[in-house]
Amino acid sequence: MVLSELSNLNGTSGYEENVRKFLKQNLEKFVDSVEVDSIGNLILLKRGASSSKRVMFSAHMDEVGLMVTKIEKNGFIKFASIGTIEPQVLPAQTVTICGSKDIPGVIGVRPIHIQKREEFENPIEKEGLYIDVGANSSEELTGKVEIGDPIYFNSKFEKIGNLVKGKAFDDRAGCAVIYELISKNLVPDYDTYFVFAAQEEVGIRGSKISAFKIEPSVAFVFEGTSASDTPLAERSRWSTQINKGPVITYMHQGLVIQKRIISFIEGIARENNIPYQFREKISGATDASSISRAGIGVPVGVISLPVRYIHSPVSVLSLNDFENTVALSAAIFSNIKRYFE
Repeated sequence: MVLSELSNLNGTSGYEENVRKFLKQNLEKFVDSVEVDSIGNLILLKRGASSSKRVMFSAHMDEVGLMVTKIEKNGFIKFASIGTIEPQVLPAQTVTICGSKDIPGVIGVRPIHIQKREEFENPIEKEGLYIDVGANSSEELTGKVEIGDPIYFNSKFEKIGNLVKGKAFDDRAGCAVIYELISKNLVPDYDTYFVFAAQEEVGIRGSKISAFKIEPSVAFVFEGTSASDTPLAERSRWSTQINKGPVITYMHQGLVIQKRIISFIEGIARENNIPYQFREKISGATDASSISRAGIGVPVGVISLPVRYIHSPVSVLSLNDFENTVALSAAIFSNIKRYFE
């Protein structure tokens, strides 16, 4: 399935080319024009019966990951995060450094047997981590690994019980939803742009540029968002739940969603018997924040898939939620005239 293929591709912020190439090659036959802009956004246009309005569906291609910042004389590698990743999830993870060739490695930390008590009792800090690639010296890595090379987690897509696990569900899940929508080859009422945005994880950058170019009349962002329905997480701190359907956001950092859009999305879901839920926490942000500020302003809706263990080497989601989100995206697409009436 396309979610599996997208999840297994590597593409941190600024290095989205593998994802962009896959999407372009598979989707260009369904649209009227294809463009890659200066920051790396992939913009697909499907012309509608009318050009009086411009509709935008958006998801970001980039994933959180790591980057080489220093190659020690002894051959160990220091790194920085691309996007927000808690250091606690990193020790013992297997990774691939993508330089002139792919180099496998393991994220190491000082063994527990020789840690001082304060190290053992306190959270791990990124400064205490390194990557072991099996080299004895920096000279062995000359021409193979360079400062600035991206680093990816080696998680692979797999079915587990009634769910699936994999890396980069934020936001390859959103990309997969729009991919499935485009593949349906539906005829739009208005000119419709599908944007696969770059560099969301480092400051929602690509979507801002694309929105200024397109100047959409309305936009819909498809995201992966945190599902907190796990042991030791108090119910009062849950944001979303697995298997409860796509998530409608009414507010997040940097944006309050217009009531008109929320009512439109909710109404479409109800009419089509698509289960849905509201996001219960307002922390975090999405590309909707930047899109809303483009030009003279853009009404934006946010529809997310609930994802457990987001921003970590491996995440979990429900295929039922995925299929219902695809259904909701298609229903919005087919009924967009009603939003403008």
